[in-house]
Amino acid sequence: MAKVLVNEFFVHGMKKPKRTYAIHGGLIPPFTMTFGSAKYIMPGWYKIDDTEDLPDIEDIAFYPYKPKKDNSLDNIKSNAIYKVMSSKGDKEYQVQMNTSGSLECECPGYGFRRRCRHIDQVVAESLI
Repeated sequence: MAKVLVNEFFVHGMKKPKRTYAIHGGLIPPFTMTFGSAKYIMPGWYKIDDTEDLPDIEDIAFYPYKPKKDNSLDNIKSNAIYKVMSSKGDKEYQVQMNTSGSLECECPGYGFRRRCRHIDQVVAESLI
């Protein structure tokens, strides 16, 4: 969820403080809106004081959400097929990387949960 951060400081000679705004997180760029008589900075529904003017959009800093890169799959080859034995030892399942860059397995557990111990084992062995 996006958060609106407010920085308030006094400029010499002014009686009321100057405010700057920044939006952290979220994917929607900042905008202002008036709902009834109330003024807001969106996203985040930050209510602006009635005595204050709406800030210009260019003056609101925007720091969008950036997902962290998963480095655990860097050592896994995208075209390789990894064979992992079942827990009973009677079957062998294939784990491979799909086109989106995540691992998938052909075991029944992966079909239900989209995660299984065979993928965990391939990831653990690639980190060694």
